[in-house]
Amino acid sequence: MSSKKVINSIQFLRGFAAFVVVFYHIGGYIKKNFPVDFLGDFFGFGFAGVDLFFVISGFIIHFTSKQYFGKPNYLLEYLKKRFFRVFPIYWLVMTSLFLLGWFMSDFLHKEVLNTAYPHTFSAYFQTYFLIPFHFAINPVTWTLSYELFFYGCFAILILSKRLWIMPVAILLISILNMIVGNSFNNKYYDFVFSGYNLEFFFGFIICKYYEQFKLSNLLAFLLLIIAIIIIVIFGFEISDIDYWQRVVVFGFPSGFILISLLNLEANTAITVPKFTILLGDASYVLYLIHFPMLLLLNKMPSILGSTLSASQTVFYNYFIGILILLVSILIHKMIEKPLSKYLMNVSK
Repeated sequence: MSSKKVINSIQFLRGFAAFVVVFYHIGGYIKKNFPVDFLGDFFGFGFAGVDLFFVISGFIIHFTSKQYFGKPNYLLEYLKKRFFRVFPIYWLVMTSLFLLGWFMSDFLHKEVLNTAYPHTFSAYFQTYFLIPFHFAINPVTWTLSYELFFYGCFAILILSKRLWIMPVAILLISILNMIVGNSFNNKYYDFVFSGYNLEFFFGFIICKYYEQFKLSNLLAFLLLIIAIIIIVIFGFEISDIDYWQRVVVFGFPSGFILISLLNLEANTAITVPKFTILLGDASYVLYLIHFPMLLLLNKMPSILGSTLSASQTVFYNYFIGILILLVSILIHKMIEKPLSKYLMNVSK
């Protein structure tokens, strides 16, 4: 399998994962302010999109960087690609949020974003470089700290294949931590030995071996149905803070969904719509901007002197959801993609 090949089912799942997280947050915002459900609370466990993201990340990092295994001379190239993938558009978004928060607070006297931000050098450093447990003016960025940790674990394998024992040790301790709990009562221990490591590893293993174990269309569809049934039956019983439960109920079934779609695509049993591929391309931007856009746009009626009823707010948020998707695609095409290409060219 060439790392240059584009796998449409992966792009579809990236877009889908971001999409369900967006509508989970929209539903949560409405439920917090009104006693009504958004879309019948269909996206009530949409936070599971994060677990799907982590599984996909494990697949993608192996898919795009497996040629670097055991080649320390390529470590810098690997880190450069990961850096340009994560930070430039992230820094643009975060700086825009800080400026927007300052403008809204000081000139319009409206609080939209996190007003408890400490505004110290240490806090800015932690936020801009995604240090674990950084001050999150954008609440979704905690997941990016885990992404960077995953990238670091993979970098160990680039330094030397003989160092495989280190990621394996992290994985085994993570399993133990899920079973018996954190005996050290330390949040950084929980971060390093998180159950999310299993989701990343699952995606990694799927990429490594899925071509060697081809499924028929029937088995692929059956696996897909089983995974969806597990998520639907148990998903509503789990909250976003149920640590190991979400790995079991969302993480592993996400991997089964990934395996199913990979096989169905390889067997030409499915065709992925072009729009969902585009949404997958824009998924990182969508993930970064959706929460602040949701808060800002829901503040706009009151800023303009209007008060919306519950039904009006629900209808308005349909519009917000669509607008967030379109703006994300626009930013991806006009800013993120050209910026990434430019930075990669000048860094050669």
